[in-house]
Amino acid sequence: MAVNLSGNWRFVESENFDAFLEALGSVDPAMRQVAKSANPRETIQQDGDTFNIKTIAGKTTEIKFKVGQEFEGEIQQGEVKISPTWDGSKLRFEFDSPKGKQVQEREVRADGRLYLVLTAPDGTKSTRIFAKE
Repeated sequence: MAVNLSGNWRFVESENFDAFLEALGSVDPAMRQVAKSANPRETIQQDGDTFNIKTIAGKTTEIKFKVGQEFEGEIQQGEVKISPTWDGSKLRFEFDSPKGKQVQEREVRADGRLYLVLTAPDGTKSTRIFAKE
């Protein structure tokens, strides 16, 4: 069993997010500016392998799932099937978008912050960093 990701997390910084959005190919420059200026918050409730993740960033999205069980979620390009797994202490999502496979990984690192690493189908990565409230 990996670490507990539970908590209220507020966005503090981002690395390479514009390049990641551009690599997705479906996010126009105006929408990229809006996405870059957002300050999302995540509330993660974890009970073992069962999760409820609420993200507030302009609009609120909420996903409920169990690691190891595929579920449906929504991305910019529409509905996708998401496969959640543990990769060591990382909660990993894999899904196929219209442009190819995308990956999201969440983990709490030694500094106590939550790191959300996004990988576009072409391999472009972005890291979104959150601090616990």
